[in-house]
Amino acid sequence: MDHTSQYSGLSRLLDLNNQVHDLEKQILREPVPPAEAVRDAGENSPSLSHIASMQEEIDRGGRASLVTCWLGLPD
Repeated sequence: MDHTSQYSGLSRLLDLNNQVHDLEKQILREPVPPAEAVRDAGENSPSLSHIASMQEEIDRGGRASLVTCWLGLPD
């Protein structure tokens, strides 16, 4: 692997890490509704679906980081 592709892979990893870190900060600021409201509204509560979508984005970022590392391994 040449240096250009190594820098490209590192740049991609840093970008993914920043995106995931930003999502983690957002999810911590997201208000969680009381248990009674969740029970009454079911799992389709807007707040819960927003948290779930952010968690899915975090998971995708983690998987993308793993793939980036895997593709960056020398042959």
